[in-house]
Amino acid sequence: MQPIKRIASLLALFSFTSINCQETIAQATVLVCYGDVNPDKIRGYKYVILESEHYNPFDVKLLQENNELVLGYISMGEVSPSRFYFESIREKTVGKNPIWDSYYLDLEDSTTQAAIVGFVDKIKGKGFDGVFLDTVDVYGPWGPQAKQEAAYAKLIKFIKEKYPDFHLMQNAGLEIVPRVKNEINSIAIESVITNYNFNRDQYKMRKSRETQEKAIELSTINERYGLPIILIEYADSRSMFNKVKTQAINLKWDYFIGNIGLESLPKFK
Repeated sequence: MQPIKRIASLLALFSFTSINCQETIAQATVLVCYGDVNPDKIRGYKYVILESEHYNPFDVKLLQENNELVLGYISMGEVSPSRFYFESIREKTVGKNPIWDSYYLDLEDSTTQAAIVGFVDKIKGKGFDGVFLDTVDVYGPWGPQAKQEAAYAKLIKFIKEKYPDFHLMQNAGLEIVPRVKNEINSIAIESVITNYNFNRDQYKMRKSRETQEKAIELSTINERYGLPIILIEYADSRSMFNKVKTQAINLKWDYFIGNIGLESLPKFK
């Protein structure tokens, strides 16, 4: 589809967001879950994104038998004190994110680089198909580590050269995509259709105009670089799930709809 036609269709669909909503919930095409879930309960997804520390090689093999691609989570911009390599790089971090109680990484530091690559090695060793690269916005133009965009791109290139067949799904960091377009395999983006309010602990639908603008930006990236788009959205009720699902299906991208904590399989009231 030509870009102008694609954009026109995106603008048109938001006039009909209530059409085709169903009362029953069908499974999304993507699962994101960082809790410890029985792998036998995870079936039928195109992409499964998990906290790799909860699973052993046997679990991963079972997951791959029942799903298409199984990816392990890794934070590229921050590190949590609970992460096994935190103490080895604690003195190398460059500030704290008080919202998530995590610390910003210095990707120009060789010790930090080695820790990240070591974690990728560990995920690869368990048999995962790839990794989900989170907190990439830290290196974007408005991020606290914007000056390290080149360091991020260099590290991603190193990982891809080491594991050419490893699927690298980048979460957000859209401004950085041109620098890593040949290394990453897909792009995930959160809250295109929904807009969770952390201050009020409230699930909300995003304003239609905001969704339109973001959808057009993603469509342009998809067409320019040929990278699949994966939507990550949040809902707490069946009715909201169905509203989000309708828009996600109309966008024709793979999608996940779940609860904001991401610690269990999605449940809706």
